[in-house]
Amino acid sequence: MKTLLLTILFATCFHLTYCQGELSKHSLQIFKNDSEKKVRSSEFGIIVDGNKISAKKIEDTYGFPKLDKDKTFQFVIKTNGIEFRSGTFKSWYLNNGSSIIVGKLTRIEKLLSVAEYNGMDKNDEDFEVFSKRFFIVNDVFTIDIENFEKIKRLDYLIVNPNQDGDGSYSLTQEVVQLRK
Repeated sequence: MKTLLLTILFATCFHLTYCQGELSKHSLQIFKNDSEKKVRSSEFGIIVDGNKISAKKIEDTYGFPKLDKDKTFQFVIKTNGIEFRSGTFKSWYLNNGSSIIVGKLTRIEKLLSVAEYNGMDKNDEDFEVFSKRFFIVNDVFTIDIENFEKIKRLDYLIVNPNQDGDGSYSLTQEVVQLRK
């Protein structure tokens, strides 16, 4: 009897925490260098308290159950030859919905730097900072790449949560392959 009661209690707690009726909606885009690619078979989920929750496909978006405000989570995305695990994010990143961009850079030497875009030369203040910052994803986002000459492949994840007021995004990057 105790086991049955504990099982019911656990199931109720899990349901209240992860299985709320309303889903947050997230768009997912995949880029290779400057080109957007179709999302092929993908595994898209989150990890909360060690439990993996897979996204529910809803037309062109993906849905997740909303989390309690004190929870944190990680994104897990495997698609188009990219495997990315990123986080830890606060629950509001998930609960409000977001635009998520996963990308692979293999032609880093062809990226436009912020310094080049602004016509800076080596004598300008902050040239060192802006010469390592590059435009990606239709020149909307920038990414800082240290020693970009040595990198052959770099994967990134951009999470742009839906929010009121000034927008902010979180960018995570991972060097996958160096040049020989």
